[in-house]
Amino acid sequence: MPEGQEPRQSSLREPLAAYAAAIAIAAGLFWAGRAAGFVQQIMHGLIACTFLLGPRLAARISGRAFDEHAAGITIDPVLPGLRVLGLALLVTWPAFVIGFFLYYGGVCSGQGALRAWAEAMAPVCARWHGWAGFHLRLPDGLWVLLLSQILVVAVPEEIFFRGYLMSRFELRWPSQRRLLGAAVGWPLLLSSLLFATGHFLVDLTPTRLAVFFPALVFGWMRSRSGSIAPGAVFHALCNVFSEILHDSAF
Repeated sequence: MPEGQEPRQSSLREPLAAYAAAIAIAAGLFWAGRAAGFVQQIMHGLIACTFLLGPRLAARISGRAFDEHAAGITIDPVLPGLRVLGLALLVTWPAFVIGFFLYYGGVCSGQGALRAWAEAMAPVCARWHGWAGFHLRLPDGLWVLLLSQILVVAVPEEIFFRGYLMSRFELRWPSQRRLLGAAVGWPLLLSSLLFATGHFLVDLTPTRLAVFFPALVFGWMRSRSGSIAPGAVFHALCNVFSEILHDSAF
């Protein structure tokens, strides 16, 4: 076997250990930040460093080279990546807006089986204005927010989950099916599940499990484009778009 090449049936020990360590560090920083203000101020940067450096450190501990190209850490090819980004925005954002208003409109109406959930969401629903009271409000420092979302949130998470974990799972379970030009299979599902579970384990908020669904899109974009770049930009744009919707409807 050539030097640096890995067996097809790659061990899951390294990626799962790296995942457990990264989530444990992120959770520790989150709860430490709740207790100490200075930790809160640097928490996001430290978590970003954990996801950025984790794959390289795990590879070094395992005695192998970290292949950035195989992990999709590149902006090439640019034009196909832009087309994938445009398709993701065109398909998902209208559905997200509809789902946003249906979800909060249904929950905050407090009718029938949703009454108990509405009571639990009372502090949030008290500010809900619905579509009739929707007024577009852009966050202060929009461009700074977008840049921070790209550099501190989206890029580190995409490198770790779609660049590292998903690629490692592909070595173990090569994707056999295709969806709109992208190879899909167990690596996409498992990396998305770990992404959602990791968000929940950090702050123990059950609604964080919903990120499983956008993670499927991020993973599809990684597979379709061969790069994490379109998914990272889309990831950041989705976070900012969600914040704009909440600021405008509450």
